[in-house]
Amino acid sequence: MAEEPQFPPIPDVGEVLTRKKKLKERVKSVIKCSNCKKEYTREFKPGDYTFKKLLDEECKECRKKEVLTITEIFSEWYNPKKE
Repeated sequence: MAEEPQFPPIPDVGEVLTRKKKLKERVKSVIKCSNCKKEYTREFKPGDYTFKKLLDEECKECRKKEVLTITEIFSEWYNPKKE
């Protein structure tokens, strides 16, 4: 008779859940200027969505009140104890 196959150990689910509780989420918006074509990020503001035109803000690069567009929204997880 053949031997039973040996499977790798399954990670403990408790470790994964406690690790997630230690991390915090930071949401960012990527903004692109229609004049100089530069992209930069800023903190997410309530009401932001992709392809939203920002008419009340000015570009950080060219300092003009051109049409800025939100091109991307993403989140990053960080450990607050390390910062």
